[in-house]
Amino acid sequence: MVFYAYVKNVSSNSTYRYVIVFASRAVADEWWRAVSTSSVVKFTESIRRINAQYYTHDVGQANAADSLTTAGVATQFLGKVFFTLQYDLGGRILSIIPSPDHFTDHISGNSFFIRSKVSPYQYWYCPLQGTKAVYVSSTERTRFRVSRNGSGTAGTIMIGSDEIAITLTTVSQSINVVPESGQVIVSNAPKSGLKFSDFLGKFAAGLPLYKDGNLGRSELFYTEDGEEWELA
Repeated sequence: MVFYAYVKNVSSNSTYRYVIVFASRAVADEWWRAVSTSSVVKFTESIRRINAQYYTHDVGQANAADSLTTAGVATQFLGKVFFTLQYDLGGRILSIIPSPDHFTDHISGNSFFIRSKVSPYQYWYCPLQGTKAVYVSSTERTRFRVSRNGSGTAGTIMIGSDEIAITLTTVSQSINVVPESGQVIVSNAPKSGLKFSDFLGKFAAGLPLYKDGNLGRSELFYTEDGEEWELA
């Protein structure tokens, strides 16, 4: 689904105001990574991300719209992003962009609940008592901290290609996988090579387990044919 954001000129209240249309929310975060880490200093100094749907730029340094056509900034997104110039202040017209019903900013180092995108009442759950297993449950849930690997990454926006660690917030235990079965567990060492994009199709719930004669939680598995999960 397309994703929208505003960008406002910090040196004027009436000019160079845009609506940005991204091919998806993931593309928006990837565009921001490219812009914010560009070697073209005037763009990194000009453009600021206030939140996921609001940016500012100092046109005296660099126009955000030019990021798509300036070498070394974000030219790889020319076919995935476009800017629409808004009326100046005197025009008194502003395009109102839609806001998602559910939105969580993917900030590295923050803590989240992790839930099924198809069945949003199903959450990851780690009881820790008597087991290292991670389950999927509709009645219980556990908060996890999701962070980019490497130093100096706290507070940055995570994108699909980032290698990440998923840890419990209460004890020093991280998500790992049993190699033979693919079962997701917690351990002292995090799973190596885990990527943020793995939430889009590398985890799956197993068959429901029976507990006291009733269907209860399901074990979580790491697999090539998983389902989509989202941070909440």
